[in-house]
This record gives sequence, C-alpha cells and structure tokens, in this order.
Amino acid sequence: MKFKYKNLLVPAVMTALYGCGGGTDNEIVRIENNSPPVLDVAALTIEGVSSTYTNDAGQMEWEYRVKESADDYPNPDTSKSESVDFFEIDLLTGITDADNGALLQVNDVRFVWEGPDCSNTVGEGAAYPDICNPIYEALGFIDAEGNVINTNFEQDQEIAEMQNLPITSGVIYGFELKQSSVKVTPNMFAPILVEGDTSQLHIIYKVTDGETVLDRRLKVVVEGEDAMPTFIQQNSLGEPILDVTTSERIDVEQADVTISEKSDPVFFNIVEGIYDQDIKDIQALQEDVGNLENIYQQQHYTAERLSVVGITVPEGVPEGVFSDSNSVVRSNEDTGVEEYFVQIDPSPYGELLQRGDTVNLEFKFQVTDGNNFVDRSFFVNIKGADEFNPPEFDEPVLTQNILTSEFPMVYSLKEGVIDLDGDATEIIDFTPAEGSTGYGIDLTNPNAVVVDPYAFLNLAPGEEKVLSYTYRITDGDLTSDERELRVVITGANQNLLHKNTPEANGFEGGSLEGTAFEGDAGLIGVTAEAAYSGSFGLNNAEGGTFLQLNEAGIEQGQIERRDNYYINFFAKQSDAEGGARVTFNKNADTNDVFQIEESPTLNTTEWFEHTITYVDADEFFQDDSVFDLTFRLDQGSFDDFSLVEFTYARFRDLVSEGQFSQGLAGGWQVSGDVTLAVTEDANRQQNVDDLQYGLEVTAGPDGGTLFLDSSQLVQGAVKTGMRYIVSFDLRNPTYSASEEKGAPLGVSVVDENGTNYVRKSGFAEPSATAWNTYFYHLNTVSLTTDGLGTPIASDAEFDWEGAATQLQFTIPAGQTFQIDNIRMFPVPQ
Repeated sequence: MKFKYKNLLVPAVMTALYGCGGGTDNEIVRIENNSPPVLDVAALTIEGVSSTYTNDAGQMEWEYRVKESADDYPNPDTSKSESVDFFEIDLLTGITDADNGALLQVNDVRFVWEGPDCSNTVGEGAAYPDICNPIYEALGFIDAEGNVINTNFEQDQEIAEMQNLPITSGVIYGFELKQSSVKVTPNMFAPILVEGDTSQLHIIYKVTDGETVLDRRLKVVVEGEDAMPTFIQQNSLGEPILDVTTSERIDVEQADVTISEKSDPVFFNIVEGIYDQDIKDIQALQEDVGNLENIYQQQHYTAERLSVVGITVPEGVPEGVFSDSNSVVRSNEDTGVEEYFVQIDPSPYGELLQRGDTVNLEFKFQVTDGNNFVDRSFFVNIKGADEFNPPEFDEPVLTQNILTSEFPMVYSLKEGVIDLDGDATEIIDFTPAEGSTGYGIDLTNPNAVVVDPYAFLNLAPGEEKVLSYTYRITDGDLTSDERELRVVITGANQNLLHKNTPEANGFEGGSLEGTAFEGDAGLIGVTAEAAYSGSFGLNNAEGGTFLQLNEAGIEQGQIERRDNYYINFFAKQSDAEGGARVTFNKNADTNDVFQIEESPTLNTTEWFEHTITYVDADEFFQDDSVFDLTFRLDQGSFDDFSLVEFTYARFRDLVSEGQFSQGLAGGWQVSGDVTLAVTEDANRQQNVDDLQYGLEVTAGPDGGTLFLDSSQLVQGAVKTGMRYIVSFDLRNPTYSASEEKGAPLGVSVVDENGTNYVRKSGFAEPSATAWNTYFYHLNTVSLTTDGLGTPIASDAEFDWEGAATQLQFTIPAGQTFQIDNIRMFPVPQ
C-alpha cells in the first residue's frame, strides 16, 4: 500500500442525525421538559480503544483510536455469531435524559479541519511547507530548483483532492455517518495508509432533547500499518506454512551455494519464499470489493509491487562471474517479482585458486514493495581444484531433525557434497545401522532416505529415535571419506487439548483449579481413585451430568474443513444411564451447537475407552474458528481427554489390497465355519461403468474369522505404544428387523506365533441394505476392557515390533458381511 500524505481527513459533512426513540426518523416529539441531557463521561472509555481528554481550548474530546488491521468485532446482529470487520460508535453514548431520553436527537454535525489549505500555494501553502511540500512533490509541482510552480485551477483542484479538504462529496472509505452513529471499517484504509500515517474523522455535533442542547466532539483515528517483504515457507497456494510446535511462520534462509572453479554456470533463485502481507491483504480485499482503483482516489492509492533493486557485486570479483543481464526474472503483473534467478560462472577463478582455496562472496541487494526496502544477500562459495579431485563435503556427520507431527521428509545423501571436477557422483557402500530400516523408511532412491514420522508415533513427547546411515561418494575414479546421515526423530504432543500446556488439560494438580474444565458445582472433583494414568482423575458424583472444556483449553485454528480427527477419553462407570455425548459449540456458545456425537457407555467396574472419530471436518472449521466442548457423562470416573488430528495416506496403509478392484481377494482368507467370495454386489460403489468388487463372507452355525496374514499385512509397522485405525465399509444383508441390535462386529491384530492381541468390538449398524463406514481404533497400550472383563490389549507391554502380525475380522454365526475399502493405518495417540 502507498499513501502520499501523512494525515488524511474526511470531508466536511453538514447534516442532521436523529436518535431512534418513539418517533419517526424525521420527527421530534415536544413534551414539557424539566431536565437537560446529562453526559456520563465514564461511559465513553473503552480500555485500549476509546478515551477522553481536554484539548488546548479546554474542550473535552472523545477519541477512538484503532489500527487499520483491526477486523474482528462483535456482530451488531446478536442473532449471528460470526464476527464483522467494522464497529459502530453510538453518538448518544453516555447521554441520558430523565424526561425525554428516548427522543434525543443528534444534529448540526460539522467537520473539524486541522491544517492549512495547501491548494492556496502562494498563501497558506507557502506558510506551511512541512505539510504542503510533500503533496506538491508527490504531484510533481516542484521544479528542478526546488520551488513550487505557478499552479492553475485544475492543479489546485488536484492538490485539494489529495489533501482531502472538505470539498469532496461524501465521507471517504471506511467512515460512514449513520442516523445517530458513526460506522468505522478500519481495514478499508489498509490500501492507503502505511506505518505512521493516520486517517481521522473529527466532528462536532449537538445532542438535544428539543429544549436543551449538549455540545459534543468526536475524533476517530485509524492508524496505518505496514508490513515489510519477508521470506517464508509457503504451500502451493502461497499460504504461509506454520511451525507445528510454535505455530510461527518459518523463515527461508538467504541463498548460499558452494561450487567448484570447474563447475558449469549455475542458476539459483535469490528471492525464494518472497511474501508481502500487505499485498496478500489487498488481494483479499479486492476479492471482496472489486478493483480498488474504482474505489480509491488516484492521489491516495498506488498498488504495491515487489521488485529487486541494486545487486552489488563484491569488490575484486573477476569479470564474467556475474552479470545481472543474465538474470531470469518471473513477475506477476499485479504483485511484482516472484522469482529472480541469477547466474554465477566460476570459470574466471580457474587460474586464481588452488585446491584448498575458497573464495567466499557476498552479493548484496534490496527487495522493495514501493514503501519499504529490505536488505538481502546471497552467498557464493567457490572452491579451488586440482586436475583430479575426489568428491568432498564439509560435514562428515549430516544431522537432520524431524518431529512425529511433521510430514514425510526426503533427505538427500548428497546434501553439501561437491565434486570439484564437476563430475557426476553416486552413492556407494550405503549401510543402514540396526533399527534404521523397515516401515516408514524408504530406501529405494539410491540418493536419498525418505522418512515418514507417522511410523514412529510410539515415541512419547520429547523421546528420541535415531536413524543412522553410513556411505561414501564416488565420481567413478576417486572416492570420498565415509559420511553419516543421522536422522533424529522426536516425539511430539499432538493432543489439541492444551497442546502447549498439557498440565492444564489434566488433573495432576489435584484439583480443577487452573484447568480448562468446569462441571456441576459440588458434584465434580479430582481424586486419586479416579486416575486412569498418573496420580489423579476426574470424579463425577451422582447427579452430576455435564463437563465443560472451555475454548482456552483447546488449540484453536488447528482443525480446518475436511480434516480428520478423533476425541478420546477413558471412563469407569458402574451405574450410568445412556451413552457419553460430546457436543461442539460454536464460538463457545452452548446455544449454538454444530456437532453432536455419542459413544455407548458400558456399566462396569473396569476402565472403558471412549473414541469418537470425525472425518471431513464440518465447514465451520476455519483458521479463525473458535469452539469449546461439552461432555455429557453421568456419574463415574474419567481421565486422559484428548482431541487429535490425523491424516490417511496410501503409503502408510498396512493393507496392500483392500479395494479388490481386480476381482481378487488380495490375500484375504477365512478360517472356521466361514466361506469367502469376491462379488460385484459386495462393492460399495454400485452403478459405475467399470466392474468393482468387494468381499462377501458368510458364517455357518459356528462362525469364524476373515483374516489377512503376515505374508500380506505390512510387517514391522505394529509397535508397542501406537494406535491404529482400521476403517472399512460394511453391509449386513442377514440383519433382521426383529433383532434388538446389529450383529456383533470385532476387529483385531494378533500375534501369529503367540496369544497376544489388540482388539476392538462393537455392533454392525441395524440395517440389511445400508452401507456404513466404520473406524475401529486399536490401541496397543490400552489398559481397558470390553465391559465383560476381557482386556482390549492382551499385554500393554508386549513387544509388537518383533511379532508376525495378522489382521482379523470376527464373523458371527449365521451372519453375512459384505466388506469393502479396508484400511489399516497409524494415527497419533
């Protein structure tokens, strides 16, 4: 944004404004009046927003002062919860009238001018050069000797328009005068103000009850802000990528390349990650209101565009190393430069350097948006070479760090490697250390190691796992010293309930004080007997029903539309009625509910795990969405509440064939009194052009099992401490409406060579025709039971990583299940 004068004032307005009382907008009802209007000055102050002071003339000023970026205000329509980007100032604020309060009238509104008329260039303009000369300069009305030219009528009009004296026809931009209020939309000034600029509306007006007049003064000041160009990581849509731990933007370092004197000329981008928040804001505003040039006067608004200026070559650089004429620039017509590739040719150093010599060059330049100039550099390190040279590197141990909450990463084995002869290189003698292969680690690329941190979700927050690989680099003739790539994987806390302050989400403090939880007074409390893990848990006494987790206890803005997530908590309830219910409340308003789900409650003296899975998050979820949670629990003990986001990716799937698109069983088998068939009718997606298939399993009187054994299920992926989701589509055509509920439905992972298992049981939906999607969570460290005393995990400390595992579905006697789209994948705990 660019603004050419430091104090933008609205034009004069001469009008009458009316209060809303019992009469019409243009009617004043006269009654006998004995009491004048009274002003309560205290009502005019809002901390950080509005205040009062006495001006030099001894008059009281009521001043509002806001930043141009302020855009989150309560909706004046109280029936709507969404915030708005404006606020309204009631000109009758703080004024009461004992006799005629409802009919107070605002009138005689006048504009207050606070400066010289610069269009009078030989009079006031000459007397106030500090105010007027910047306007003359911006319009080109100062000659080469620095004198103001003799202006004509049209030029005087240009000056007046730019200064915005009370000549124009209406209140400008983000100011609007209404019947008895002033509407202010601060972000409408964003395109024309920068840091240090202000736009102000300054009026005097009268409030009358028809007999007595009260003089009032109001000043509204919008303060400009300006963001300098920055360099940050962005996604494919140009949106900032945030650090998963700090939620801060991630800087892109200045370009730094190392080459040999024998290298071919290299191109690289010196503005990688370039980003300007002001330009992004203006683009968003244009999407809402259209072309800004149709809204803002030309004298006030000039669009910002990014550009690179003044690349400075270091002293002593030989001719031919760099020339800006060889640079390749890609620009956007509206926003400016997006890429700036420079070329470096190291060959001029061929006669100047020997092996072991290095010349380090810093090229300086600036990036500007038209208002701000940001200093930037790129670095070139040129190494001398002999006639024959082995590949070399500066770091014998290349250490890379990754959190279990991050995306899969590709680590190049050649990072920082240079061959001084410019020869092609390859990796040899590649040797993974013990424990550095298996699920989540892709070694198929001979030049890189790919690590998916989801494979290491068994790591507790802060716990580390180190992967190590040694190798050498050769150019075909000479070989480098040995090098090690070390990948350090660190467990992350992915519970969105007080992710950054876990103690506020738990009960280890021994009370609810300091936590985000609230419940029925006198009925809910923290006790040692209610602990599932740790020392304390939550006890809800008889008569207690609801538990509230307020918005401050949730990491807001992390879930977005179409994301997947689940809620999990542990309960022990021996005498409860109904199921546990979880309600999402928009903007922390329990009267504005947008999502309700239930989880069956088992009356047992053992711990039970409640898990509710949500896929394709509600459209409510946006970057700025705020919500809280209400739990209907009934009496019992509760602990370890969590809200966890997760993703599915095909490469993480432990089931190699779960869609049966080829008409084959894909390694699925049955045991016991069960038959298996691959049929078109068992495919969920019917009436498509190409043939699709699914599994149909039918059990006789003794029932049996559908399973995928260790030769087909990905091995090494099941680990102690991890949680998995088994998702599948199922239809139960043998369901009878006479049955009280659907058929039993169980899924488990078992150790083929022993008796250990992790399982989850439930019931199929009661329908013979409807397809339903199920999400069964298998928690390898669950200490809970199925309500009948049978553990969910046979042994929470069993070492699954070394076991041969298979996936099983229990097929109850006399039932037919049609199953399609089977998946099994890890998710964060």
